[in-house]
Parts: sequence; structure tokens; C-alpha cells
Amino acid sequence: MRINATARLTEIDKYILRKHGSPRALTPREVDVIRVQAQAQMRVIRRNWPVRTGASRAAWSFSINPSPNNVSVIFSNTMWYSSFITRKGEKPVKKGGTPWYKTLLKAVWEANKPRLTRLLREEIDKTEAALAAQVPAIPQIRAQRARTAISLRRSPLVQEALRRIL
Repeated sequence: MRINATARLTEIDKYILRKHGSPRALTPREVDVIRVQAQAQMRVIRRNWPVRTGASRAAWSFSINPSPNNVSVIFSNTMWYSSFITRKGEKPVKKGGTPWYKTLLKAVWEANKPRLTRLLREEIDKTEAALAAQVPAIPQIRAQRARTAISLRRSPLVQEALRRIL
């Protein structure tokens, strides 16, 4: 059986909601932060994966889901027997043993998660600062509308048009 293990980043979803005000997808730079950290995790997984021929070790890969409210990393191994692998000397999965990937992926993810979260929050803060610099604040827009409305009311052409209508 193939392996597809999803590591959710719910705290990042919540952080984006708090900083941005609404859910949003990750930017390419934010995805790159996850990619670099996931590549480091893959190196550790491959180094600690039991091997006879190397086929199941080489079959490890990951993908990133940058969707709003669903930021996650999906670790995969496409080798058909990968979910039956255990460490040497442990009880086989067929006899009730725990597959090695469950222990290994959890340990690697938990060890790297604080660093990943910290780096990703820093990048999110940079993104939000850049977005805030691009968009004018709402009170400024309202003030501009008020000035325009006042100037229109004072305009002789507008006053003449209003007299004709009323």
C-alpha cells in the first residue's frame, strides 16, 4: 500500500486569518519557505529509511498545498510495499507491528515544525507589510470621497442642474 501522509499547518491558517483579516492562499515566497524546510525533512526521512534495494527510499516525495484554510505538506511514497516496512528486529506489520513511516514522519515533522512555523510567520509578516503599503487605508478613501462631494455641491454647474431638477 502506498503512503500519503498529510501534515497540516493549522496554526499558519489561523495566523494568516489574524494578520490578513480573511483566509488567503500562500504566496510563492511563502511556498518556497515550506519547500526548503520540507526538502530538509525529506533528507532526514531518506537517511533513516530502512533499505534493501533503495527503491522505496528513492520513491519518497512531497507536495505542498498552499490553499486557504488548508495549508499542508503531503509526504508520499509510491512504492506499493512502503507502508509494510518496519525497522529491523521490530514486529512485522502483518503481525500487528507499527509501520516505520508512522513513527519516522511524526518524529521528523515534530522536530522541524517550530522552525518551519517561525520562518513562515516571518515571511507572512513581510507579505502583509508589502500588501499594506500598496493599499490605501479606508479612512483616506472616505476623506477623498467627502472632499469630492463637498466640491461638487459648491460647483455652480451642479447647483444649476439641481435647481432645474428640483
